[in-house]
Amino acid sequence: MNRVSQDRGYGRLKEQLIASTGLAYYTDRDEILTGVIGGRISDLGLRGCSAYAGFLADGEKGSAEMEILIAQLTNGETYFFRGEEQFAAIRDVILPDILERKQSSRELHIWSAGCASGAEPYSLAIMLMDEFADRIAGWQVGIHATDINRSDLARAAEGKFRAWALRSTSDAVRLECFSRAGPVWTIHPRYKLPISFHHMNLVDGEFATPWLAGMRFDLILCRNVMIYFAPAVNLRLVGRFHESLEDGGWLVVGPSEGNPMNYRAFRCVSTAGATLYQKMAPPGGQTEEAPEPAVAPQPPIPALCKPGAQSNRADLQGLRQLADRGDWQDAADYGRRLLAEDRLNPAIHFYRALIFEKLGVADEPERSLRQAIYLDRKFALAHYHLGLALQRGRQPDAAARSFGNVLKVLSGAPEQEIVTAGPGVTAAALKDLAKMHLEELSGS
Repeated sequence: MNRVSQDRGYGRLKEQLIASTGLAYYTDRDEILTGVIGGRISDLGLRGCSAYAGFLADGEKGSAEMEILIAQLTNGETYFFRGEEQFAAIRDVILPDILERKQSSRELHIWSAGCASGAEPYSLAIMLMDEFADRIAGWQVGIHATDINRSDLARAAEGKFRAWALRSTSDAVRLECFSRAGPVWTIHPRYKLPISFHHMNLVDGEFATPWLAGMRFDLILCRNVMIYFAPAVNLRLVGRFHESLEDGGWLVVGPSEGNPMNYRAFRCVSTAGATLYQKMAPPGGQTEEAPEPAVAPQPPIPALCKPGAQSNRADLQGLRQLADRGDWQDAADYGRRLLAEDRLNPAIHFYRALIFEKLGVADEPERSLRQAIYLDRKFALAHYHLGLALQRGRQPDAAARSFGNVLKVLSGAPEQEIVTAGPGVTAAALKDLAKMHLEELSGS
């Protein structure tokens, strides 16, 4: 345990932080939380947790510091069209249903709750304006994107992304929807038009935000956000989402956020690879009757099955599914089982490194990445992540060697070849990222 965890004021500071942000994710992750808090205390030159708590309560200075702390505690990593099955369900089931029902009003309102750096609302804008352009011509379309992290919101409003955020985006979409300047991809201004970005703490108040007053949504997305919150907070939050939806409106949540007890007021609709929730009009209501969705609704599922639950053998797909859901501890346990069955598989060591990084386990990410590279010297993505780990550990020379190894390994690879363990990541994109980090290191 570090010095912060032994500070008598730490427990109270932790309680206040979780109560104000809802980040119950950190209830049993003291190693990560104390590391972040310790860094801020050191940067500010304060004497301990009690002094830091007082600083956070000190008017404008405290509010500004809270923004910095939240930015370090919230995971803004996301990418375009994340969750292929869910975006397919939005395209094939949800949007056709909404556009059919809203023909008279010709208004469409979408809320991306927890938008991070903006990949989700921009993905929706691309889908609407490219695939549904004829059907929404003349419509009033609004995509309202919110997040607790002001730094992420500022980046989202800029619409500038690195290649890693486009790793699941086709080359056609990259060329048509973005312009490129070096390693930076900027979304075309036309996709910004329907989107507005707002700061919002989902656990604070009753959605009492001026832009939200009186607004009802046709679609709300809150994916991979509620994994950070306590069960009671999530139950209350889902209830607020229900109130904020139009009759017939839809709610899309992350795959691991489907506690059936929270969604009893919704109609549960199962599609291939996705579970959706629809708010139905009350009996005898005056709203237009919602047509049957394209997929017959199913009764609420009792729970989401964990990968491998119906098989005696673990597999990499199951490990990736848990990681994509953000179930890091379950993923770590699953990876341990997988490694026992196939210890010489470099991909397992690679994924375990990413999981250890998310769990904040010191030294293990680097150790697992080196093991992956030992087993496969040409594992470009492992070299790249080792470079990131060494860069974070303030070992610039070693990090530069790792990024240089990425370029060596991929020197003869076709530009559009997909790299190992990187779904949608091309050799060209990974080389661009490695070059970007080498430039940063050479300038530091």
